[in-house]
Amino acid sequence: MKAVKRSWLFKSGLTLFGFLPFLYPVVSPRGSQVYTEDVTIVALGDSNTWGYPNGHSWTHIVSQDTGLRVLNRGVNGATTADMLRRVKSDVLPVRPSICIIMGGTNDADRGHDVDEMFRNIQRIANELLANNVLPVVGLPIPLVEKIPEEKLQDLRDRLTAAAFITVDFSLDFDYPYPEIRKYLPDGLHPIPEGKKWMAARLEKELPRILEAYTKFRK
Repeated sequence: MKAVKRSWLFKSGLTLFGFLPFLYPVVSPRGSQVYTEDVTIVALGDSNTWGYPNGHSWTHIVSQDTGLRVLNRGVNGATTADMLRRVKSDVLPVRPSICIIMGGTNDADRGHDVDEMFRNIQRIANELLANNVLPVVGLPIPLVEKIPEEKLQDLRDRLTAAAFITVDFSLDFDYPYPEIRKYLPDGLHPIPEGKKWMAARLEKELPRILEAYTKFRK
């Protein structure tokens, strides 16, 4: 009986050991790089990826915190259709490992159809997969205006229900109106504190994303 227990414990220990790299924090107490693997992440998006109004984005914070190469391919005013057109010029030439797709804010704000937004994101993901890039879909932060936000929430729900790897950037902006205005003063873009929340959200999800990437490349 003791031999059986020792055997079970040994096997369990090996299983746990295999997952240990993904249980470590993304960054050590001194800020040194934990992940030494050569991984390039491209963030494809709109002004909330670019870092409106000053270009300082959550992508820059994540890169500084983790040591990972995170390239910003956000463009102010971009819709999901614009992002789809930019995959070949802005993403594929750098041969990234992972691409974070985050769009829909400008579509919703301009009254575009949710089906169209969803299809565009699907097409982006399919093009990335065809070029051996792992797509990760960022669920966009909220909009203050009610009707556009309803459209954006519909998009989030559809993306969550689909077979995408997602990062929900909206979770940390779950404030009722009018309090949400403190963090999105123009109704669209976060204050610097909000950008830090977005960076922290991605850093929290990085172990899961990198584990998915390890399986993807095999």
